[in-house]
Amino acid sequence: MSNESSGQGRVQPSSVNFWPTFTFFSIVVVISSVGSYLMADYLWRLGWTFSSTLLWILFTTLFAYLSFGFTHAAVGFTLRRMKSKFTWMPSAIRDSDDEIEIRDTTRAAIIIPIYNEPVERVFSGIRAIFDSVNKEEHGERFDFFILSDSNKPEQWVAEEAAWVKLCRECKAQERIFYRRRSNNAGKKSGNVADFCRTWGTRYRYMVVLDADSIMTGKCLVEMLKRMESNPQVGIIQTVPSLVNGESLYGRMQQFAHQLYAPVFMEGLAFWQSNGGNCWGHNTIIRLRPFMEYCDLPELPGRKPFGGHILSHDFVEAGLMRRAGWDVWLAHDLDGSYEEGPQGIVESAQRDQRWCQGNMQHGMLLLAKGLRGKTRVHLANGILCYLSSLLWLLFMMVSFWRVYDSGINSMYIPAANPAGIMLLSITLFLLFTPKLLCLFDLAFDNERKDGFGGWFNACTSTIMETLMSALIAPIMMMFFSRFVIGNIIGKTVGWSAQRRGAQGTNWYEALSAHGLQSLIGILAGLAAGFTSPVLFWWLFPVLLGLWLSIPISVLTSRLELGMEAKREGLFMVPTEFSPPKELTDTLNYTASEEKKFRWITAAVLDPFLNAVHISLLRKNHYRMQRGSKVYGSLPDSPKDDLEITAKRKLLANRLLLEGPASLDTAETLEVLSDIDSMLWLHRESWLRPDARLGPWWRRSIREVSAAI
Repeated sequence: MSNESSGQGRVQPSSVNFWPTFTFFSIVVVISSVGSYLMADYLWRLGWTFSSTLLWILFTTLFAYLSFGFTHAAVGFTLRRMKSKFTWMPSAIRDSDDEIEIRDTTRAAIIIPIYNEPVERVFSGIRAIFDSVNKEEHGERFDFFILSDSNKPEQWVAEEAAWVKLCRECKAQERIFYRRRSNNAGKKSGNVADFCRTWGTRYRYMVVLDADSIMTGKCLVEMLKRMESNPQVGIIQTVPSLVNGESLYGRMQQFAHQLYAPVFMEGLAFWQSNGGNCWGHNTIIRLRPFMEYCDLPELPGRKPFGGHILSHDFVEAGLMRRAGWDVWLAHDLDGSYEEGPQGIVESAQRDQRWCQGNMQHGMLLLAKGLRGKTRVHLANGILCYLSSLLWLLFMMVSFWRVYDSGINSMYIPAANPAGIMLLSITLFLLFTPKLLCLFDLAFDNERKDGFGGWFNACTSTIMETLMSALIAPIMMMFFSRFVIGNIIGKTVGWSAQRRGAQGTNWYEALSAHGLQSLIGILAGLAAGFTSPVLFWWLFPVLLGLWLSIPISVLTSRLELGMEAKREGLFMVPTEFSPPKELTDTLNYTASEEKKFRWITAAVLDPFLNAVHISLLRKNHYRMQRGSKVYGSLPDSPKDDLEITAKRKLLANRLLLEGPASLDTAETLEVLSDIDSMLWLHRESWLRPDARLGPWWRRSIREVSAAI
């Protein structure tokens, strides 16, 4: 009998060879030590000062982080070329045996937390996934839960209407469920926690998707089989490929991800083995231990470091490992996809939230009981953003050193052997991973054809490298600002991510990059007056800052992305041979129509009004049971009467003057009240036209024609 079914709290993790982790980090330490020694020698020849100490510390940290990334590519390439990509892995993550029997009681919930997302895109993706999984054996084991935290009235009703349509077309009233929280406490992690408290005991596994996630049925069933055949595994994380890139930036990002990820993920899976990480989406989780051990606490202190844990996925994986469960990266599993930002500004906005979440992990690095690999994952997440500030500080201290000491021949690498060696190694670590990924592609004819052939792949890699070199200083300034903002106590809000290639206009680009451009101009002038040599050393960084505004605008353009596609640039396998799930998602989205405003429909349409009220009744029942997430009932009958009277006034104003007469909070209050919605539906159809506002007279005619 498995540990899970026997009810034991902890399990024995799978036996994993220590040597892969030791070998990997030994390589990192050796490379980092060489770079640190050469930097010390270089600075010593210049004359050691206090600024030399600062430069050496900053450089050693940045060089070690660069070595860490390089080693992933070097190890991953070696393993793939040795044709031994799975020999070091236990059976937990290898392709499962087709003969594996899934227990009759096994059921999995596919949950999709959403927050003010494009309704057509979300539900078309769910439709594609549902159709795909139903074609697979054991596909009936999966139920779907759309978990909404949307706080816009129109959005809320549109989601309900889309859910009803989806259930009706798929005949899936008992397989696809929708729930909206009236209080989105805890954001996404709170949304998932509410699902676990309400429905978690009904399912053995939970597959977590993002609003833009797409997974094939084959991939989902394979994940289920791997979990069933390995009872010590708590989480299996797939590697989602970036797809549906439309703008030039989006196409470059998806090209880089699909070309580089197989090699890098091979190296990542090599050292982390059963101590992997979780990215919060496109992952399958064993529910019982997750609910038992992964209830997240609030961090002490004020935001941004205190409060709810934003990057909860890293922490949940760490807590699962602390309880003795394995966490694996299924880097060999195809059929997992997601969409990425289509512009630099959108990417930075997403990273601002991630930055705050990752910086919170600094309070958890020394938490009791966490495994060593978990601490490495947390530290890596912090350095992902902190390294930009360290890079900026390194350049500032270097500038000060030159300004204070005066330029001399020793600052020129050709006059300093240690400088030549250091520069050569740094460039080698920066660009060799891209070459290794291209060499890896050369040995895989099928995959090579997916990138448009070897020549197109090489040309696209060169262009992506040049553009990345220009964009890197821009992101450095963004990340530095985010980190500094967190340090001084600035926190970020929670907003929906922009989807699709909407494009960045010149005003948005000026607002986002104006200060960066100004800093670049001032730094260039200062460097030019200080020393021509220093100016040309900084030129690659300065150029990106000077061009940040036009780069941001042009790379976000849909037309430039389409032009690159026509020229065969940044092609990826999912474009040459797109999975049916991706094409179905786009097709369903294109065919979706909106016939009338959704608030009007929720009041007038008898069927949609009944659906809306039935969902409110279910939430009201949960409130009666004392759900902390949904708050509490009125404290007294007097409070109840006051609330009822207020809602009646709001509902009457809505009926007389139309939805525009209420603000968002007032509209949500009316939509959230069962009695108000019943009264509005009855009154809107029974009142004579003279007692209805012009909005409703016109809307009744429109809805009458539509239903």
